[in-house]
Amino acid sequence: GYGSASRLTDPECHIKCKNVTDNEHQPKQLQKVTTLTNNVVTGTNSNAWIIDDDSYNLGKFNQTEGSWPIHHPLPLPTWSQEKIDPFVFEKVWQYEDLIGKIETILQHMLEETHYNTANNFVDFYQSYKRSAKSTGNNDLRGFFQNYVIPINRRHHMCVSLGMEIVSRLAEFDRKIANHFYLVSCEEAVEAIAPYIEHCEHKNIESVGETLEKEHALVAMRIRVTGRDGILLLDPGYHVARAVTIMKDQCYPHTGWFIQSDEPHCKREYCYTFSHQNANYVAWTERVTRGVQQTHEVSVIYVERPYKTAIDVTVRRNLVYNFRSLLSRDAKGRVCAGLYFPIVPNSSEATVTLFYDSVKDTSVKVKQLFSVFRDVNKIPDNIMTHLSNLAPQLRFQLDELIELLSSLAEIVRDQDFVTQILNINDSITEMSADN
Repeated sequence: GYGSASRLTDPECHIKCKNVTDNEHQPKQLQKVTTLTNNVVTGTNSNAWIIDDDSYNLGKFNQTEGSWPIHHPLPLPTWSQEKIDPFVFEKVWQYEDLIGKIETILQHMLEETHYNTANNFVDFYQSYKRSAKSTGNNDLRGFFQNYVIPINRRHHMCVSLGMEIVSRLAEFDRKIANHFYLVSCEEAVEAIAPYIEHCEHKNIESVGETLEKEHALVAMRIRVTGRDGILLLDPGYHVARAVTIMKDQCYPHTGWFIQSDEPHCKREYCYTFSHQNANYVAWTERVTRGVQQTHEVSVIYVERPYKTAIDVTVRRNLVYNFRSLLSRDAKGRVCAGLYFPIVPNSSEATVTLFYDSVKDTSVKVKQLFSVFRDVNKIPDNIMTHLSNLAPQLRFQLDELIELLSSLAEIVRDQDFVTQILNINDSITEMSADN
């Protein structure tokens, strides 16, 4: 909802902010026994990673709000001052055994969850419209700055997917789950060395006003036969394996692997510690289309746990100009879904639907959003596509139609679209030099 007091603060007098919580989805009896103390949720389930079937214990993930300087498009990212100790393995086979179990849990989770920035976009829009109606204030930027982000176990982005995998690992072994922590990622960095030098000139917090931190994943420090490394899990990018990054790049270092291999495009990933500073992991993506190859490098800060994954990363993605709802299989293949860009001209707004078909083929169709404005007039051929897509998304047909109708309403709201694109542009400009 829309907070009553502005979060903006003068950069010279940043205040310590309260935690981000999802009390809206907590049972009433649990709200009575849950308090926020020193950034930790305490109460009946203080040691649990999940509160109920739909809510995470955000205190367990050490989440808080960042300070928000006046005229800045996002809150400032913050990290814990304490490091997490490594999980020690005396023998390589012990690590191999654990990786096998983690990957089984991870792959089941990928198959059972979506990557979904469509439903939370609808929630954001509907909350904004209710606020505008009740207050008479149509300023989206002000609403965005005070919006309390709902985090649940139904509509996942990268942050809640990270929370979900840790919560599931906790059911397997709480000791292991205690060693995992959220880490932040700056995507598509132009040059690693200047970026790291910029971040480490004083400390990473001191350059927070230039960081976008549009992605988050989870990490665990490891020590295998006396050698240090990091284990990364990235369900937000559909990675179906536990990625091992050893400082010496010797076994069990993962190295290059194929993330996806489609007829038109092969995508490969490689993760290594930065040679410049081991507080950072370089994530290189190599994309091959025909005879052409492109490379892109993102940088993951692994030294300390990321405390503003919700307040910065999820908030940033709320105003991103591309949305999707994706279903994955156990190997991380994106097999069905929908996606769309947010474009300035509402009459040109389109959505792409795709799903698996017979004989290992897939169907992809692009439609104007306008066909979903009246759910009673959706053409028969589009209804056929929706009927095929819905079960692959594990949606009821009417649920999928309702979602598309809601999205069609949003993209034709010209004032909202203009404002959200302006906010997105201001964030992009903020981090343009990274």
